[in-house]
Amino acid sequence: MEETLCRTIVKTKDYYNTWIIEDFRRVKNEKIQSSEFSGTTDISGKRLTWSYEYAPAYESGNIYLLSKEQGIKQNCQTIIENFPKPMGGAKPGLLGQPNNLFVWALHFCDIAKSLSSDGSLMLRFKVTFLTPVSTHCPAMKHTPLPELPLSSLADNFAKMLVTKQFTDLTITVGQQSFRAHKAILVARSTVFAAMFQHDMQESQRNELTIVDVEPKVFEEVLRFIYTDKVQGLPQMAHELLAAADKYDLARLKVMCEIQLFEGITAATATKTLLFADLHRAKELKARTIEFLARNLKAVSNWVEFRRENPDLVAEIMKKVASFN
Repeated sequence: MEETLCRTIVKTKDYYNTWIIEDFRRVKNEKIQSSEFSGTTDISGKRLTWSYEYAPAYESGNIYLLSKEQGIKQNCQTIIENFPKPMGGAKPGLLGQPNNLFVWALHFCDIAKSLSSDGSLMLRFKVTFLTPVSTHCPAMKHTPLPELPLSSLADNFAKMLVTKQFTDLTITVGQQSFRAHKAILVARSTVFAAMFQHDMQESQRNELTIVDVEPKVFEEVLRFIYTDKVQGLPQMAHELLAAADKYDLARLKVMCEIQLFEGITAATATKTLLFADLHRAKELKARTIEFLARNLKAVSNWVEFRRENPDLVAEIMKKVASFN
């Protein structure tokens, strides 16, 4: 099959904007909007105005580009020049109401490294307006390329777990045994790698016994190691987080932290804080401390918790003081 080829030239015009957010740590959990900037596109010459918006998210702050002008639909691409580029680079989008254009996710760890000595955050933007100009060329023809198939890597690994083909390790958990592949465990977990790299009984006999994890929990740990997915996360978030901490499965640990914080209440907050502190779940601990600091009057076991956990209480009260 043949198709007519169309040649498109994209003309661009760049603008550079700087936005300074003073005392960022104090306002990092608030939605903030910059003042307006303006410029013209390369083709129409029509003047546009736009601004930037910072909105807090989990472990990061999201930056958006927005315009209040009616009837504007302008292709553009925006990057933040003084921050690491996101995976895949900056993606073009359409500026105009009713939707804001997502620009960048700034991880709090990167923001902390970029703060000035007075605590200000400086963002240097490069905005590129894109105007495609197409030229029809009916004499030029080409045959379409085949579509790229979807990746089957995760499905293939899941199949290996189910079929147990070429497994070389037996893991005993309680009364249940699991077959697995050493190479996959070593690649996914530094803890398993350390076990098998040293001259341990498990490495020599190709057998491993685990005594402090329930079989149903370890089954999901294995599923995650092979597929990056788990089943029953809402019901097993505590147990899976403990296992993720033990076997150094960072992504699974964050998945559990998100699940636990989404379900937090005044009745469960102190238990969640103790659990997060025990298993070094830093983000869950920080967010739970903030939740408690904002809801102390609703915590029914606060007197008992304060008596038994003075160090954690000190962290909560420090957060309370920061609100003033």
